[in-house]
Amino acid sequence: MTYQDKKELKRAVDEYAISRGVKLSIVRSNRKTFRVVCQDGCPFTLYVSTHGQIVGWQVKNIYNEHMCARVFENPRASTKWLAKYFKNKVQEDPNFKTKDMKNEVQRDLKVNVSVFKCKRAKKLIMDEMQGSFKDEFANLEAYYNELRLSNPGSNVCVEVSQEGLEHGRRIFKRMYVCFNASKVGWKAGCWPLIGVDGTFLKGKTRGILLTTVGVDGVPFGAWTS
Repeated sequence: MTYQDKKELKRAVDEYAISRGVKLSIVRSNRKTFRVVCQDGCPFTLYVSTHGQIVGWQVKNIYNEHMCARVFENPRASTKWLAKYFKNKVQEDPNFKTKDMKNEVQRDLKVNVSVFKCKRAKKLIMDEMQGSFKDEFANLEAYYNELRLSNPGSNVCVEVSQEGLEHGRRIFKRMYVCFNASKVGWKAGCWPLIGVDGTFLKGKTRGILLTTVGVDGVPFGAWTS
């Protein structure tokens, strides 16, 4: 078994330790070797190292037997691990409660974690989400320019808040996109009937998405704000 990098290897050790309910310790971790043992008296050992021309970390030796009792206070269930485990749920529902995170881990994985650790994990997720949203909005103008170059004839408009500009900040307000292919197709074959629909966006970045659709069901324009 080979792992791409040490980060992936450590993640696999965490997943294994938590799923089996064992207390694993990393006793060696350097540029070439990686060794994991279980509690005193337990024969489990894992030895991984880099190997010649093979890219990544390769398992060289593993004794996959345990003689230890299940642990419920597992150090492998770290804040970062909890953040990865609950990332999708928190992204879908930012109001997901930390006490529900604690209860779910205890019920499904038989691991006890503190509410404080769950709070730190949720903060990591929220900080990452906010950072990614900021990066995406910062790239909107580059996306606008790329659309204009790669789709000649398309209508693309990005509008920023005038109130934000007065305070020296560029804050996204709304965006309109209508690809040239959709315009040409609608003019050539669509009946003169247009449906307009809108939906409220949920999650961290609230807004409204408006879409115009021809009678043939092909969307040819969309506003988001």
